[in-house]
Amino acid sequence: MIGALAAAALLAAGSEAPDWFRAWQYTAKPATLRGCSECQGEPDDVCEVLPGAQSRAIAEYALQQSPAADRVKLLRSKADPDCAVRAAAFFSLRSPVELAAIRLARTPPSLALLDRLGVRYSVAGWPRAPQRRKGLQLVAATPDRAALRIGLVCWGAERAWPAVELGAASACEWWLLPVRANGEPDLARASFPLVAQRDRWPQLFRFGERRWSRAFDRAQPLDESLLLGEDLRAEQPPQPVAAASPAPPTAIAPCGGEGRARSPVLDRFDQWEEQIVGPRRSLDRIGWTVDAGAWSGHCQELDVLRAALEQQLGCALAQEGRCIGAGLNREDSR
Repeated sequence: MIGALAAAALLAAGSEAPDWFRAWQYTAKPATLRGCSECQGEPDDVCEVLPGAQSRAIAEYALQQSPAADRVKLLRSKADPDCAVRAAAFFSLRSPVELAAIRLARTPPSLALLDRLGVRYSVAGWPRAPQRRKGLQLVAATPDRAALRIGLVCWGAERAWPAVELGAASACEWWLLPVRANGEPDLARASFPLVAQRDRWPQLFRFGERRWSRAFDRAQPLDESLLLGEDLRAEQPPQPVAAASPAPPTAIAPCGGEGRARSPVLDRFDQWEEQIVGPRRSLDRIGWTVDAGAWSGHCQELDVLRAALEQQLGCALAQEGRCIGAGLNREDSR
């Protein structure tokens, strides 16, 4: 299963927009939660959460989740031990830590957007989840466009994402979120609701709602034109496709120096390998070979990941050694 998820992430890396959803965990104040590290029957221990924000790509975050269905694995720095907390407590009314899948635009909003949507009210910091807003008041404020980004915020919940794949079970809202000059969250500044209701808080809608379909298309950038009710993309008439005889199958060429241009994809392969078999590196980027013996016991995962990597690179990797264990490799021992 993990090999299939990793392959999906590798394939998606080449097709999704750079501003696609990420998992964001944030809190403005220190928080003390209770959870388990290995979750093998040991009692829960204290997990300290420092003020600030942690983020992971959605596919990577899915791989890190606890196998226990009733727990949520916190986003932690590499220096901190793992901590999986009970989902019911984590998503309760009083939980101080927020978890959301957020698609964040890469450029500031336009004056036209602020004027069209009447952006004039704010709340301190990044927003709290809807169930935790009792007592919070929106206050009149003037937005600082340069320090704000459009955010499509889809909230975590006990019976929605991250317990299941991000989809229609998740409730979403439009916000303007404050960021620093480097694009990181600025939890000390104000957020502004977009597409507000009569009470000035944002309208809730389901992930994938047809009205905002472009925002849920991983191949499309998050463009404010969809909030303005405009489509800035030029509509091209369909072009006739000439009938052609199917081309004979051709063997994929061996990898050479051209693969170096896809180093982020190679880095992801190394990351998945570390999660599945440990820190040993089986991919030789100079000779363009894979040491299959390093994947012994995980041969099926190697087959899936290697096929996904070759699809992204557009060339074939050579194999050294033989993977021993479940799954079939395409080449025998050399």
